[in-house]
Amino acid sequence: MANGVVAVIDNRESNGITVAATVKVGHINEPKLGIASVYEKVLMLQKPDVQTVYGGTITSYLTGAATKEGAFEKIAELAVLIKKPVLSEQLLKEAVDDIIRHTRDRNVLPRRQLKLLYKHTAFNGHQIWDTEAYIQSLLSISIEDLQNLHDTYYTGKNLVVSFSGRAKESEILSLIGKFFGDIPVGIAQKAGLPEYTGGYAVLQAEKPIFNRVLIGWDVTKLSNVAEANVLMSMLSGRLDRSFVNAGIDATTEVKIAGYYGCRTLRIAVESASSETNRLLDVICQNISRLKNSKASERRMETSRNAAMTEKLFKFGDPEAASVEGAWQVLRHGEMYDVANRITATWQVSARDVQDIAKEIFSQQFTCVLYGKEPYYSQEDLVELMK
Repeated sequence: MANGVVAVIDNRESNGITVAATVKVGHINEPKLGIASVYEKVLMLQKPDVQTVYGGTITSYLTGAATKEGAFEKIAELAVLIKKPVLSEQLLKEAVDDIIRHTRDRNVLPRRQLKLLYKHTAFNGHQIWDTEAYIQSLLSISIEDLQNLHDTYYTGKNLVVSFSGRAKESEILSLIGKFFGDIPVGIAQKAGLPEYTGGYAVLQAEKPIFNRVLIGWDVTKLSNVAEANVLMSMLSGRLDRSFVNAGIDATTEVKIAGYYGCRTLRIAVESASSETNRLLDVICQNISRLKNSKASERRMETSRNAAMTEKLFKFGDPEAASVEGAWQVLRHGEMYDVANRITATWQVSARDVQDIAKEIFSQQFTCVLYGKEPYYSQEDLVELMK
């Protein structure tokens, strides 16, 4: 649009219509620690039926599914929320109090602590999350701070409006133009992404309820994404089978985890019945196997199917598709074609998977552990993964 707003029309058959407004501000590029989260909470308090997704470099506001007539009304409501929110001392206090309660409640949980430790270890070296410093920053936020954030980031060049559902494209573009066309152009804000350093850290526990491992590699700049998707599907299946074969009762997760607007391929494994070193044994054995041998055609077919299904499932959900599409536009300036990604997935070979495994798993990595001794060292893990 003339004022810099990007409109994304996802014309699909669905049970309802979803509208999303995504703004280019998150916790990596906020001008004061915690302010983007506080601002998001202030808007949520005004419109409790609006769903939000808050991330490293973007914040999305979604209407949820509605009828065609209802969706058109929600476009107008969403535009008012983005353009002219109510910024009052009462709403600010409620937002800050709620975030402080939530922060203190979750801070004691090992899973939450471990994720924070992973994030701060992976980027810019080993940094410990300081809960009280964060809370003091929240308490220092003023109405003037919120207004300045709104004037800087909630502008045309920092906004993507997504429409998902069945309707006439010209009609939708006209409505988006009508309600979002008068937003100030503003200046396109740039998020300075942090350096991925990797690292190793331990959250010690003498009597842990469970043992947990998080290990990951930076894939922010990875270009051959279809190959990585197949690799992840294969690794997920192999980990599950390997733990069963080893007699270890464990839950596993292989995902692309976003931090600070960057992305890491992260493996998470948790078990109440086995120590961290046994969990790491299975992880490292499978990584080494992926790097040093080619999968059978049967495994390739299964992994390609799983990768394709995961992608179709993700983009079959209009809310998830809206957020991903907006992130791609604001981060890269364009959105990849899902159909092309599916086609590329079918063409991934066993050699491709082995090559991408070597590319990803030969890099520096982040490993954080929760449990009791003994622990493998970072040097031990490098040897185990060769």
